[in-house]
This record gives sequence, structure tokens and C-alpha cells, in this order.
Amino acid sequence: MQNDRERNYAGAIYGTMVSMTVVATASKDDSLGSIAIAVWAAVTGFVFWIVHVYADIVAAGYSTPREALHHARRALRVEWPIVQGAMIPALAMLTAPIGLANDDNASYIAVGAGILMLFATGLFIGTRDRRTWGRRIMIGLVNALFGFVILALKIFVH
Repeated sequence: MQNDRERNYAGAIYGTMVSMTVVATASKDDSLGSIAIAVWAAVTGFVFWIVHVYADIVAAGYSTPREALHHARRALRVEWPIVQGAMIPALAMLTAPIGLANDDNASYIAVGAGILMLFATGLFIGTRDRRTWGRRIMIGLVNALFGFVILALKIFVH
């Protein structure tokens, strides 16, 4: 696990991609509305967060329950960006129930919001590492490329 002062950009990227994938696949099921898809995307983010925390605890090993509890608290905090990243596409799905889009368009808005989040995260990483603006944009574009792969799967698969 990383130092507590470092931001868990990997978790945010991971959570965003997991949520986007849930949106992309669930939106192919006509029986699911945008609220159900948003709930599934959010719940999936929480489940993956808990799984990562559990894996961190087990992998770290511990000799006392107190050490395990301390490690668990830290892992819950450090891995929280998985949930934060997952919330971006999940919340964007709610553009349909509030009347800004229909269910199908909301799924594209959610995937698009995920792509923007991935790009922004790349910019943050480049800034953290004091890269030039050209390099920051390149990192953001590479991140966003993974989102575009998910978008392509949404469009062409099924």
C-alpha cells in the first residue's frame, strides 16, 4: 500500500473503469432502467472497494487483532478512491430520471463522464510528477483511451 499522503489515483482510475464497464454492459439490458444501472455501478464500486481492502489486510499479514484493525482502517481510507471513481459514471446515469436525457443517452453520458474523469486523472498524475503540459496531456489521453475502449465495447458488442 502507498504512503497515506499519496493520492490513490490507481484506485480512482480502477473504480471509474469498473463503473463504466457496468454501465456499458447493463445498458444493453432493456429491462434495466437508469436508476437500476446507477445502483449496480455504485454497488459494484463498493464491492470492489471491500475486496481490495480485504486483499490488503490478508496480504499484509498481522500478528495481533489490533494490528489487523489498524491495517483495516488504513486500507479502508487508502482504497476509498475506488468508490469515488465509481460514483462518476453511476451519478451520471441519473441524468435520465431527472429529465436531462433518456435511459440510452444517459448511459452514453455516464461513459463520457468516465472518459473525462480518466483524462483529468491523467492530468493530475502528470501535474503531481511535474511533467510538461504536453506530457500531462499525453498521460490523460492514454488514460482516456481505455475509456474509449469501453465505449467501443458498448457500441459494438452485444
